[in-house]
Amino acid sequence: MAAEVPDTVPAGCTTALWWVGALHGDGAAMRLLAASPKLLVRRSVARAPRLPADVAALLARDEDRVVRLFLAESCADAPAGMLLELASWWSGSFSFPDRPRSHPNFPRAGLLRFAADPNPRLRALVLDAPDATGAHADRLAADPDPTVRRAAAEDPRLSPATVSALAADPDRGVQYRAWTHPALPVPDLVALLLEPRKAEYAVRNPAVPPAALHRMLALGAPHAPHAPDPR
Repeated sequence: MAAEVPDTVPAGCTTALWWVGALHGDGAAMRLLAASPKLLVRRSVARAPRLPADVAALLARDEDRVVRLFLAESCADAPAGMLLELASWWSGSFSFPDRPRSHPNFPRAGLLRFAADPNPRLRALVLDAPDATGAHADRLAADPDPTVRRAAAEDPRLSPATVSALAADPDRGVQYRAWTHPALPVPDLVALLLEPRKAEYAVRNPAVPPAALHRMLALGAPHAPHAPDPR
């Protein structure tokens, strides 16, 4: 069947060829098909949930980025080195927004070495280091790149003062994340809730008391019409 596969990949094709998918549990077949000159076949192999180590390693070196992306999204055996390489330029897809960082093979040990890396995506990975501290998070919150500050703005280890500063960040994405951070000081949160354009984000902050949410809902609900006088 491989001979019948077109040389080009149809636009928007993100699933495995049905017959390749049927062979996903056959290690020998995956080994053979992973070396296919047909891009669609290799992408289909990369969608396998499990692969022999040598097959996963071969696909991790594939010249096609999408083969590597599919491997990171679908395969539990994706190599750690490839996952780290993807993290240097890929933010995840709509269907897999947390990959490659959420992959069980993602290498977290030693990520502090990227604290001064010129690539902002790698600097942001410091937050995923097991030995990262609140001081690291606060430092990254002052990074010149908004990509790093956005990641830092979601970190639970931030100090209230840092969250307060991020709430006024010039980048909207940073602001929105800070407005929903539970460490945002109460005066800042109250001020946001009093501004209609900001309240729709700030109201999602878990620090907002339930009673305040109920009060806001009551004030925002349209008044029910009075029932006609039955007399």
